[in-house]
Amino acid sequence: MKLLEPGYIGKLEIKNRIVLAAMGAHGLHEPDGDWGERYRAYYEARAAGGVGLITTETTFVSQALEPFTQGLFNPASDKHLASMRRLADTLHSYGSKLSIQLTAGFGRVVPPPVVPEGVKPVSASENTHYSPVMPDEAASRCRAITTEEAEALARSFGLAAMRCREGGADCVELHGHEGYLLDQFMTGLWNRRTDRYGGSREKRLTFAREAIAAIQREAGTDFPVIYRYGITHYLEGGREEEEGLWIATELEKMGVAALHVDAGCYETHWWPHPPQYAPPGCMVELAAKVKKISTLPVIAVGRLQYPEVAEKTLADGKADFIAIGRGLLSEPQWVNKVQSGRIEEICPCLGCHEGCKWQMIVGEPTSCSLNPACGHEIEWALTPLKQKRSLLVVGGGPAGIEAARVGVERGFDVTLWEATDRLGGNLWPAAKPDFKHDILDYINYLTELVGRLPIDIEFNKQAAAADVKGFAADYVIIATGAKMVLPPFSEATDRVLTAIQVLNGMEPQGEQVLVMGGGIMGTETAVYLANLGRQVVISTRREADQLAVELFDHNNHAMLMQMVEAAGIDVLPGTVPVKIDSDGVVADQNGVEKKIRADSLVFAGPLQSVNELTKALGNTAGNIFSVGDCVKPDRIMDAVWGGFKAVREIEL
Repeated sequence: MKLLEPGYIGKLEIKNRIVLAAMGAHGLHEPDGDWGERYRAYYEARAAGGVGLITTETTFVSQALEPFTQGLFNPASDKHLASMRRLADTLHSYGSKLSIQLTAGFGRVVPPPVVPEGVKPVSASENTHYSPVMPDEAASRCRAITTEEAEALARSFGLAAMRCREGGADCVELHGHEGYLLDQFMTGLWNRRTDRYGGSREKRLTFAREAIAAIQREAGTDFPVIYRYGITHYLEGGREEEEGLWIATELEKMGVAALHVDAGCYETHWWPHPPQYAPPGCMVELAAKVKKISTLPVIAVGRLQYPEVAEKTLADGKADFIAIGRGLLSEPQWVNKVQSGRIEEICPCLGCHEGCKWQMIVGEPTSCSLNPACGHEIEWALTPLKQKRSLLVVGGGPAGIEAARVGVERGFDVTLWEATDRLGGNLWPAAKPDFKHDILDYINYLTELVGRLPIDIEFNKQAAAADVKGFAADYVIIATGAKMVLPPFSEATDRVLTAIQVLNGMEPQGEQVLVMGGGIMGTETAVYLANLGRQVVISTRREADQLAVELFDHNNHAMLMQMVEAAGIDVLPGTVPVKIDSDGVVADQNGVEKKIRADSLVFAGPLQSVNELTKALGNTAGNIFSVGDCVKPDRIMDAVWGGFKAVREIEL
C-alpha cells in the first residue's frame, strides 16, 4: 500500500505516509503550559499506533502581543524545552517523527474570554473582531500591528524553530491557515497595509517570507518547514483558488519542504473543521491542484480517516501524505490496523466534534465521543480485576456494548442480553440517511467487536427483573435505551408515522410530507425525505433560526442548515399541527389557524427512557447501574462514556 511506504519531507524520512494533523490538546498540558506526562501519553498512544509524523497542537512563537499566551507552552523556556525533548524521545522510540506547529497568533479571531480588559487584539490591519460577542463596537476593533512588531514577530519564528530543533523536533509546520494572524497578513480582505507587509499580493507574503527566512537562518536550511494554508477561504473577498495556487509556487521559491493544503476560515468554519455531513476526502481535489503545479510533497487533509479513500488519494497521485486528525483520536491504532489488514476493527470517527472540539470549548480535556480513553490515557486506564467477577449487560446499543467491552478488558465474564435480533439500538435509524454513513460504520464496528470479544450474547432476550435476579451476576449494567413518545392524531394512524419508523424503512404516504418537530431528528429526517424526492415541510414550535439547535457543534449545525436550504424544505416556525383532515393538516401558527397541504405527517417528537427494568430492580445492593438513554436520552457520546465509566469504576 502507498499509505505504508516511507516518504520524504525535505531530507527527513518518514516511515509511512500518515500524518497526525495538529489539533488543540486543551487540558492535557500542565498548569504552567508545560508538556507533562498526560500530554506525552496522548501523543505516545498515536505513535504506538504507527503514525509516521506527529504534529503537536499549535505553539506560539512569541508571547509579546497576545497576553494570554504567557500561560502556554513556550519554546524559549528551558523547562518547557526539556519536556519537548522527552516527547521527542518517546515518539522516536516508536519510529515516529515529531513536528511542532508554529503560529504567529490568533489576531482578529482570538477568543474574547482570553482578551484582557482594555487590550485590543492585533491584526494585519485594523479589522473587525470575528466574534459577535465582543462587548461593544470599540472593543470589537482590532488594532493594526506596527511595522516594528511585525518585524520582531517574524524574527521570532527563527528563534522558536531553533529551539524546537534543539528540543528534538524533526521539523516544524507553519500555521498559515483558517484566518489566523499569519493568514491575515496573506489575505487582501484583512491586510490593507501600506508598508512593506501589505499592498500587492507579493507584498502580503512578506511576513511569511521573513518568517521562513528566519527559520532557515536560525535553525538551518536543512530543517524542514511544512506550510499549512488554505487554497481558498470560500468567502466573498477572501482568497480565491487562483491566488491560492500562486501562493504554492511562491512558497516553493521560499524553500519550504512541503505544503499542507487546507481551505476555509472562521467565517466558513465548516471547511477547516469538516462536519459529519461532509463527504470523505472533502478537500482532496484542492490538494490535487497543488500537486499539479508544485514539485513539493503535498499533504492532503479533510475526512481522510477512511483507509480506502486515503489509499486512493495517494495511488491517484493527488497527494504525497495523508493528514488525519479526529480519526486518530477515535482510533489511535489506525495505522497498525491498516498494516495488519484489520480495517474492520478501526473505530470510526463520527465527525460530531463533541468529544474533541466541544470538550475544549467547555473547558474539558480534549477527548473523543467514541474513545473516552483519548486524552485520559493515564487517569482512566483500565485496571484488571483482583478476582474474577461476572457482568451482565442488558441492552446492545452503544452504552451496553461499551460497558461489555470495558468489562472484557478488565477481566469480567461478560454476558450481553439484547431484546431484538441485532445490535445497535437507535443507531440504526440514525444511520439510515446516506449522509450519516459514519454511524453505519460504527454499527458495523460494534458488531465486529462483540463477535471478536469473549462475550456471551443472547438475542431476542426480553429481560424482566426476575430474569436478572435469577442470573445472579456480580454486577449488572442496564442499558435499555429510549423510544419515541407516541405520536398524536391516533385517528389517522395510516397517515402518521414516527421519524424512527421512517428511518427504519417505513414509507410515508404520498409526495407531500409534513415533518412535525424541528429538533435534530426532525431536521435530518426532513432532509432524508427531500433527498428521496418528497416535497417536505417542517413545522416547529421554535423560531426558524433555532432549527436543530441541539447540535452542539456549530460546524455541523451550519452545514445541516445549508442542506435544508439546498433541499428546498419549507420551515414553518411557531407552528403546531392540531388536526389531520382529508386533504391536509390544520395547524396553529402563533395563534392563527393555518392549513398545510400534506399527504402524511412524520412525527419527530422527543425520546423517552425505557426504564422499567431500572425501576423494578433499583440498586439496593450497589451492584446495578443504569447507563445511556435509559437514564436520559442524550448524545452518543453520553451513552458511550456512561458505559465506559460505570464499568471502569467497579471495584477500583
